[in-house]
Amino acid sequence: MAQFSIRLATSTDCEEIMRLIKELAEHDKMAHTVEIDAEVLRRDGFGDEKWFTCLVAEPVPAEKTESDTPKLIGHAFWFYTFRTEYGRSMYIEDLYVQEHYRRKGVGRALWREAAKIGLGKGCRNIVWSCLSWNKLAICFYDRIGGNDVTVKEDWHTFRMDYAEMKKIADEA
Repeated sequence: MAQFSIRLATSTDCEEIMRLIKELAEHDKMAHTVEIDAEVLRRDGFGDEKWFTCLVAEPVPAEKTESDTPKLIGHAFWFYTFRTEYGRSMYIEDLYVQEHYRRKGVGRALWREAAKIGLGKGCRNIVWSCLSWNKLAICFYDRIGGNDVTVKEDWHTFRMDYAEMKKIADEA
């Protein structure tokens, strides 16, 4: 069993978090979509206006890197939303654990800690998306109590990208 700790991310973690974001994007076959960098993370997560919260998983001291700086092995990345049906909610944007550390409790520990934080803030649920081909992730979400609302409630998630946002915003 891998030994690890879970903690809230700090601004000094941004380069490592970016590395994990890029690894996840590669895994999801979407590397071309990553447009941010560590500076954007620092500004938007640790600046005056906080747009997200992030937990990180790091190995215990026995697995630290040569520089004695822990190398992050996973993260849970979310922001808060408000649902008109029941109020406060969390949206998990990313949950990622490096392949070597999967099936060792890291993902569950990240999710458990995020849920504790959300409950402490009065959140009534956690919402997230998962690519339909990612069967391992879907099985994980089933094991921790997730419900596929696309199947159960026939909800579909939509997205409007920047070009479309700009187009509608610029309408006369």
